[in-house]
Amino acid sequence: MPIGVFINGAAVLTGGIIGALVGNRIPKRISTALTGIFGLSAITMGITLIVQLNALTAVVMALILGTLAGEWLNMESALAKGLTGLASKLPGGSLTKENLDNLISMIILFCFSGTGLFGAINSGISGDHSILIAKSVMDFFTAIIFGAVTGYLIGAIAIPQVILGCLLFFFGNLLYPLLTDYMINDFKAVGGIITLTVGLKISGIRHYQVLNMVPALILVFFLSQLWSRMPF
Repeated sequence: MPIGVFINGAAVLTGGIIGALVGNRIPKRISTALTGIFGLSAITMGITLIVQLNALTAVVMALILGTLAGEWLNMESALAKGLTGLASKLPGGSLTKENLDNLISMIILFCFSGTGLFGAINSGISGDHSILIAKSVMDFFTAIIFGAVTGYLIGAIAIPQVILGCLLFFFGNLLYPLLTDYMINDFKAVGGIITLTVGLKISGIRHYQVLNMVPALILVFFLSQLWSRMPF
């Protein structure tokens, strides 16, 4: 059973609901301080994954080509339009630009971080849920803070998160024989860069269209395998 996936989803759902309910009861200075801490935590998580990379060239190429594909597909703008339409049908009516940016950042952090994706695959292969359970702790408190600012949609991120996590969990045994340690490390590195980029965005250091980088997570497998076969 994908216990770790369910725990992670429950943490996001519960945290988002709690945050939306308490709303303005959290002092602004506390939410601002914690938002900065969560940004720094995401940056730290990203760095710990990046240092595990095997082929820097394959990772950089995956990021460049993946971002080009994401920009061509205009993924983040399409998601923003969908979220805006969904928000208009919920209590609260509409999303400000800041809340929309926060919501997209949380979708990427909760659903597409290297820790979460690898944790789901590892859970399916080995039955070890510790990576996802550790991630759930941070996700819970992050969801509370951003739920207080953005509303109930933060909790709703648990739905795609659980669906994606279950797919990776159940297909983990099918995927694993096709993957080498080099491919896994480069995959985690790309996930780490995406997580770091989310941290920079949350911290207000630099704004990126982060969702447009997500195709790199698929391309890195092929490029890492190709690079490992190079005669140098």
